[in-house]
Amino acid sequence: MPLTKPDISRKYLRWYFCTANEPHESQTKGVPVKLLQTGLFGSQICLAVVKDMSLGGAGLLAPVSKAVPDLIVVQYDAQTRIKAEVVYRRQVSDKLVFLGLSWLDAKREQRLNLLRRLSKKACRVSRDSGTTQHATADE
Repeated sequence: MPLTKPDISRKYLRWYFCTANEPHESQTKGVPVKLLQTGLFGSQICLAVVKDMSLGGAGLLAPVSKAVPDLIVVQYDAQTRIKAEVVYRRQVSDKLVFLGLSWLDAKREQRLNLLRRLSKKACRVSRDSGTTQHATADE
């Protein structure tokens, strides 16, 4: 894994599911998710790919062609849905937009369990040393 600089301004340690030195539009790694409308039935907006995640939020790539509202639900699997607010948007290509999400629900334990499950796919940047490590489920 390539070395990346730690971001000490973040409240939570961020888990990366992509290569930091490669541009987002050419990356092939990540965690596939569905973006849903908020509300009782939560119709699907689009498919997206999570590039990084922490207990506080996530960064993901979504298609530009789909209008993603500011409040959404991110569905990782049939059991895991997390309500989020889009706090950052950056177009990375003519087809993709990078969205920065902040989790809105109080389900910290659910997010922690999700991070544990996804840890085998992630690499983690150490805040102190600036080095990248493979994460383990015990961390």
